[in-house]
Amino acid sequence: MELTERKKAVLSAIIKTFIETGEPVGSKVLTELIDNAPSSATLRNEMSELCSLGFLEQPHTSAGRVPTNRALKLYLNSLMPKALISESAKRFIDERISQINCDPEHIPSMVGKIISDLTGLPAISCLVAKNEVTVKRIEILPIGRNTRMLLVITSDGRARNKILRFGFDADALLLDRFLEICNKKIKNKEISELNKPYMQNIIAAAGIDLLALLPLFTAVFDLIEDIEKSAVDISGEPQLYNICADEDVARRIISLIKRRDPIISLMNEIKEGVGVVFGSDTDFGEFFSDTIVAAHFGNNVYNGTLAVIGPKRISYEQVIPSIEYAAQKLNGLMCEALKDMED
Repeated sequence: MELTERKKAVLSAIIKTFIETGEPVGSKVLTELIDNAPSSATLRNEMSELCSLGFLEQPHTSAGRVPTNRALKLYLNSLMPKALISESAKRFIDERISQINCDPEHIPSMVGKIISDLTGLPAISCLVAKNEVTVKRIEILPIGRNTRMLLVITSDGRARNKILRFGFDADALLLDRFLEICNKKIKNKEISELNKPYMQNIIAAAGIDLLALLPLFTAVFDLIEDIEKSAVDISGEPQLYNICADEDVARRIISLIKRRDPIISLMNEIKEGVGVVFGSDTDFGEFFSDTIVAAHFGNNVYNGTLAVIGPKRISYEQVIPSIEYAAQKLNGLMCEALKDMED
C-alpha cells in the first residue's frame, strides 16, 4: 500500500495535534486542520489504512488515532519541516552560557542545567575522554603542619584532589622524593596505562621509602582511577519524576544513569549530529514510555553527548534545534577552556 501525499498530510496533522494535546485524533478534527480536506468518511478510510501500515493505532474502539513510534520516526526523518531555534531560546542559552566559569570537566553538566531549565525536561550530559589523555601535573600543596592536598590534573582539564593527613610532620625531602618519582613515572603517561600492575612496579621501586610513600601513591592512583571514569550527570531530577508519574520508574532511570556505561551505550545509538531514540526500541525497560533527544559534541580530546528525556509527545520542533544549538555552544566553550589550560 503506497504512502500517498494525502496519507502523509493526514499523518502529519495527527502527529502535530497529538503532540499539542496528548489526545487521540479523530476525523472531525482533521477536517479543520488539513487544507482542502476530503470528507470525514474519506479521512476515516485513510486513517484505517495508516493503521494497517503500522503508522497509527486506536487506543479504544470509539476513539481517534494516535501515532506509533514508526510514524514519529517517519515524521522526524522526512515529514517535519526543518526547525530553527527560536530567538528567545537562543538568547536564553547564550546569556546563561556566557556566565559559565569553571573547569572543562564541569562545563557539560552546567550546560545540561541550562537546557533542562529551557525545556522543562530532565537533561543528561556525558563526557567521555579518549585514551590519549595524559597526566599533566601532580602537585602537593601545604594546608597545615601535618596536612597536604594532593592534586592531579590531566591534559583534558580534569582535576581531582585529596586531603592527606600525616601522623607526623610532613618531611619535605620525602615529599620531594615522591614528586620526583611521579614526574619520572606518572607525568605525561596516558591514564589508560596507569593500571594496578604499573602502580605496583612504581611502589616496588620506592625502596626504603616504600612504607612512607605507599599512602601517597595509593592516593594518586585512586584519583587517576576516578578521572578515568566517564562523567555522566543528570539535571532536573524533579522533572523526571513528573514525566514518569511513577517514583519507582524515575528512581530506576536515575540509577541507570549513575551506572554510566548503560547510558553511554544508549547515547552511542545516535551516530552523529542530533537524533532521537525511542525508549521502547532499546533494551532498557526503564525508558519504555520515553523519548531521548540527544546531540553529540567533541574533538580529538573528548567525546560528549547532551540530551533530554521526555514523553513521546514532546515538541520536537522546539527541542531538537535547542539541543543542537546548545551542543554547538558547549563544544566551543570546551575548546576555549582547554586552550586556556594549555596556555
